[in-house]
Amino acid sequence: MIIDLDSHLREGYFADQVYKLAPPFEAYTPICIKEGEPHERRFKTKFERRRGSGEGNSSSYNHSYMYDPRENWKGGDIARRQVVGYDMAKRLEGNALESLDKQVLFPTGISLPVATEGPLGAALCRAYNNWAANLVKGYEDALLPVAMIPAGYPQEMPNELRRAVQELGFKCAHLVCYQGEKNLDHPDFFPYYEAAQELDIPLFCHPNGNWGFITERFDNFLAMHVLGRPTNCTQALVGLVAGGVFEKFPRLKVVFFECSAEWPLYWMHRMDDDFEWLKDDQHRHLPIHLSMTPSEYVKRHCYVTLEADEVPGALRMALEELGEDHILMATDYPHFDSEYPHTVSKLKANNLLSSIQQEKILGENARQLLKI
Repeated sequence: MIIDLDSHLREGYFADQVYKLAPPFEAYTPICIKEGEPHERRFKTKFERRRGSGEGNSSSYNHSYMYDPRENWKGGDIARRQVVGYDMAKRLEGNALESLDKQVLFPTGISLPVATEGPLGAALCRAYNNWAANLVKGYEDALLPVAMIPAGYPQEMPNELRRAVQELGFKCAHLVCYQGEKNLDHPDFFPYYEAAQELDIPLFCHPNGNWGFITERFDNFLAMHVLGRPTNCTQALVGLVAGGVFEKFPRLKVVFFECSAEWPLYWMHRMDDDFEWLKDDQHRHLPIHLSMTPSEYVKRHCYVTLEADEVPGALRMALEELGEDHILMATDYPHFDSEYPHTVSKLKANNLLSSIQQEKILGENARQLLKI
């Protein structure tokens, strides 16, 4: 079984349908102000961009031209494939070219529902989850949406998780890298972790766009795209480990996306090195006593997706240190930087991976994680 753990929908083309909100939030339902083909539709909204959204550099990060058929970027193939972001029959046709049996689905605009503050954020998450569940009806065995969870309204996070799992049948749920001034070790998130443990549901820490105070220092696409995912995920990883979340919730499982398999290794080493000096003085410096080294928590709780073209030496280290049971395959389909339709074939041709490692990375690890 081959399982793609990271692909995306194009919910933004249908924002007025996806986020059609009931009272008391109906005024926030997006209004279509330009009709046309799905990629041509434009909307007027009342959503406010939160602080730290990268608004000042949004023009530098804008790459919508890649998805516009009129631009014919890279021959137009990337633009043509965006149909799979909303047509699930076409998606299955595309998945067959990549030899995929099952595929996990994220929205493209993750931050809108999960980061919006207050009850409105909870309403957006409910609306998106309902839409995604309806979108895959008839395809539930092959297409698995990720539940969006309102980090901007933490008291509702465990409730929406339970609803998404028990009523909608979702098998995984999103976890922000941070929310405003709150890191992931903030007690407001503890009920969510408790619910995830109780339901045995993995949390998927997928960063979104150019958000984050580090990327906002730059105004060019290369710097922002290179920095965005790993710097945001690093804040999440360190918060979960050094903040004692994994000590407090020993059955929690967290997957990190779009950073490469080698990404956590440096932070495992650095946290261990500092912890060696501090371990006898934990009561002075850490909120919760850690009973293991930081790297042991990472190996016990954390999973990463790899790239099809990982540097061989770095991949070898990841297999040795993080472990072959904690590395998963992802295509990022249909986004511009996906290796589709060559992700699976490249991994199968990678001589560094044994046949057992290939089987685990291409699907077995994901199958066990999602309990398929």
